[in-house]
Amino acid sequence: MSLMLITGIVMFVILTWCLLKNKFPPSVLFIILPTVAALVCGFGFKELGEYVASGLKSVVGTATLVAFSAMFFTLMKEAGVFDVIVRFILRFVTQSTFSVLLATLVIASVCSLDGNAYATLLVTVPALLPLYEKMNISRKTLLMLVTVGVGVTGITPWGGSLNRAIAVTHLDILDVYYKLIPLQVVLFVLGVILCWYMARVENKKGSGISKEAFLVMREEMLTSRGDHNPWLLRVNFVLVIATIVILVSGLVAGNFLFMIAFSLAVIINYPDAKKAQQKIKDYALTIFPVIVIFLTIGVFVGILQNTGIIEVLVNELAAVLPSSLGPYLYIILAAFSVPIVILIGSDAFYFALLPLAVGLGQSFDVSPLHVTIAMLITEQIGLLLSPVIPATHLGLGLLNLQVGEHIRHSMVKIWIMSVCALLAAVVLGIIPV
Repeated sequence: MSLMLITGIVMFVILTWCLLKNKFPPSVLFIILPTVAALVCGFGFKELGEYVASGLKSVVGTATLVAFSAMFFTLMKEAGVFDVIVRFILRFVTQSTFSVLLATLVIASVCSLDGNAYATLLVTVPALLPLYEKMNISRKTLLMLVTVGVGVTGITPWGGSLNRAIAVTHLDILDVYYKLIPLQVVLFVLGVILCWYMARVENKKGSGISKEAFLVMREEMLTSRGDHNPWLLRVNFVLVIATIVILVSGLVAGNFLFMIAFSLAVIINYPDAKKAQQKIKDYALTIFPVIVIFLTIGVFVGILQNTGIIEVLVNELAAVLPSSLGPYLYIILAAFSVPIVILIGSDAFYFALLPLAVGLGQSFDVSPLHVTIAMLITEQIGLLLSPVIPATHLGLGLLNLQVGEHIRHSMVKIWIMSVCALLAAVVLGIIPV
């Protein structure tokens, strides 16, 4: 075993243990661990400085998008826009826990059609959290179902995951996407089953509400309009809808779009300059910890990818498997996509693991199309479980949860869904064996 391989394994074991046990803040781990690992492997600080600069450059655009989108949606929440959304949802929700969980899955799945996990979290969580709190349903279950929703419909031709995969494999993007649609339906059905199961679990823990109490609560939420100016509320609602439509259309870059949207929201809602400045400071203090996570993930990814530690780990993973499993290696790797993406993140998954899986598959006459489908449908469902994915920390921040809590609560259930989707792909003939 090479020094780089041993160092990489030790680093990921320590990282996983620390995250699950909440021993240190993730931002600290994402800086210290890869730096120490790279130094042990013989790299100098001058090289690491270049690698870190490369990693930071890759996350600046996303960090900007999240910062301004989070401030925008927070302002819209204060303006009462999400009260309107909650009232609309409540018209179709009954007092049963299953009804609330199913509504969560549907909303998250619809929101994820734009391929943007950040927007999904920022729209879904503020709208549904009050309902979860009133019905005593765990916040961890809310985040888990949003994770599933992103996994169900987050693979779109304009989304990040499919575009990464196509950039590596050079396949026709629509050929891949059309093959994935039946599997997305399978995942949604599995998500409904998960809602039913979690409803039973939550009910045993004391969730739910009586029909009479629910009707009273729903009536209060449907009729309560607070002290918001009706005209201003309409303007804000139109601004939210317009922003989401433009985001989905791709006419304007997401980070620039939310800069504009937030600026307009401040002008509309806080014409007084002093009050507007104070609000911006308040929002900035709230979002700063998330931005720190983004920047430190840039350090983590920049060092590990440029030093080759990730590549060595992936190559050795493939080398330890018997050659007789060659034609099925991509299926084996796909079956473990959830724990793999939790450890290495989506960038390393698509830019390091996927090319290896495609190359190995081709040596055994396996089509790159089949390999790509298998890896995509199994990885996407676990995307928001990974502490290396910035969007995960956005969700954790919105719900005041720790990454270890989220992984312990959701990983096994979502991994089972991932494997079931893979088996469905085999049964349906989408992936031949």
